[in-house]
Amino acid sequence: MRQTNQLKTKRPYAVRAFIVQDGYILFIHHMLKNPAINGKWTLPGGRLDPHEKHALEALHREVQEELSLEIEVIDELGCFYSRSGLEYRIFVARKKGEIGPLNKNEVSEFAWLMPADVYEYHSKNKLQFGFEMDVVLEYLKRFGQSEYGLRR
Repeated sequence: MRQTNQLKTKRPYAVRAFIVQDGYILFIHHMLKNPAINGKWTLPGGRLDPHEKHALEALHREVQEELSLEIEVIDELGCFYSRSGLEYRIFVARKKGEIGPLNKNEVSEFAWLMPADVYEYHSKNKLQFGFEMDVVLEYLKRFGQSEYGLRR
């Protein structure tokens, strides 16, 4: 496992947290004005603000803003690209404390999903950016049944 101070510092378009607990992955519904993607599931996170130079700074801020949640970043899964070609940096994290209250201007609900659930949503086009299933597969490939592993 890489230490978080060794993670890449290139500025991506946005960041997402792959939060794992007891074999489940935290997914959210963002509140969006675009009806084509509103109500689809994705990982918590968002865009970097103009003044933010580092992805981890934005990740902590976004998760706090959306879910009122502190996280511990464990590792970086890598860069993934949305259907529109934008770069998202994905980080594996653990939650510190309980979720909530939700920022209802940004998140309508959250759910803990198993990898099979994510696959089902992927096959039914219910994932927001198109990379979510790839992120789950990369996580399973890298961590498998380790300390941070998911149930298969």
